[in-house]
Amino acid sequence: MIKVAVGLSGGVDSAVSVLLLQQAGFEPIGVYLRMHQAEDEAKAARQAAEELGIEFYERDLRARFEQYVLRPFAALYKKGETPNPCLLCNPSVKFRGLLEAADELGCEKIATGHYAAVGELEGKHLIRRLPDSAKDQSYMLYGLGEEVLSRLILPLGEWGDKAQIRAMAEEKGLSNAQKKDSLDLCFLQPEDSHATFIETYTGSAPKAGKIQDLDGNILGTHAGICNYTVGQRRGLGVASDRRLYVCDLDPLKNTVTLGPKSAVETKEVHIKDLILHLPLREEMTAKIRYRDKDTAVFIDLLGKERAVLHFESAKSAAAPGQSAVFYWQDWVLGGGIIEKF
Repeated sequence: MIKVAVGLSGGVDSAVSVLLLQQAGFEPIGVYLRMHQAEDEAKAARQAAEELGIEFYERDLRARFEQYVLRPFAALYKKGETPNPCLLCNPSVKFRGLLEAADELGCEKIATGHYAAVGELEGKHLIRRLPDSAKDQSYMLYGLGEEVLSRLILPLGEWGDKAQIRAMAEEKGLSNAQKKDSLDLCFLQPEDSHATFIETYTGSAPKAGKIQDLDGNILGTHAGICNYTVGQRRGLGVASDRRLYVCDLDPLKNTVTLGPKSAVETKEVHIKDLILHLPLREEMTAKIRYRDKDTAVFIDLLGKERAVLHFESAKSAAAPGQSAVFYWQDWVLGGGIIEKF
């Protein structure tokens, strides 16, 4: 029987992944990766393992999580970027830690409760999205390479329907069947503000500055550019008789620039830290954030690390720090970090 190290978070998705692996004839072992102070999650993961009747193993990744996620996240936000913590975590912390745990436990495979699939194309393992699922998480996994994907099983790739997943958990009598989904900022405590978090991990507090329009006219003041993201239109801190959006965040001048929606629309996006799993091809699409819709794109490579994305129709709010991920059909071919538009 093939052993599988399953990333067990304490939520319903990873628990049902264990159920599906058991039904498929695998021997799952629950692995809880401790990445921040979350005693409730650790307790829920252990309880899920007990209810599922599987071995439970905990691995402490807090130092690595601070190095690769918390400190970079705070530093990038302070610079006016909008990083996605899951995209920082997945390749450097979560899946690396899961592979290490699998090797220690003698597991041939690893598994998680992500809503995506793994397949082979042209001799390489690639992430494949779930086209009919509102829960598709392929965007979050674009940074994973062959080392991970060749051993990864994503049991929920055959389902993709959260209601079905909860129903399966209910039928099995799992206590987490109706547990709410976790938020992206899983590490931010309810009592902590963005400003407090950034001061803790960068050593200095965000500074107040000016809010201006595209012509440089002063509209108000802000308490730190970390409180804003490109494309934001609510909670701007200024009164106006027209709808305004955040168009630019300048860390050097410490300014927030507002303008009309047209000012955050573009057909051209520059990316850095390019990851390309297979050569580019015709009829590709791309999205510039997790909930974005696909748009046809032509990708112009600028060496090995950068590229310019030319979209068929305008994209809105390409926030620096977010990732652009590109697809061919339903295959994830790569992506990169947005640096400007």
